[in-house]
Amino acid sequence: MADPLGYLRKQAVTRGLLGGSRGWLLIGGAAWALRLLRRAAGTRSLRPVLTHELSPGESLVISHLPDESP
Repeated sequence: MADPLGYLRKQAVTRGLLGGSRGWLLIGGAAWALRLLRRAAGTRSLRPVLTHELSPGESLVISHLPDESP
């Protein structure tokens, strides 16, 4: 089982919301709250967008263009 909280969220929807089980509804609420806290805290690992090895003499310029919307 790769995502135990995902399993709990799915069970909470099927057994809690659709099945009427108050216990599963509470477990689902806690699982959803943990998911929201994780997203807010930013605990996900960041992935590199681009990797490139520079040769001697090469340079890299990072810039930000101004927003042109009115």
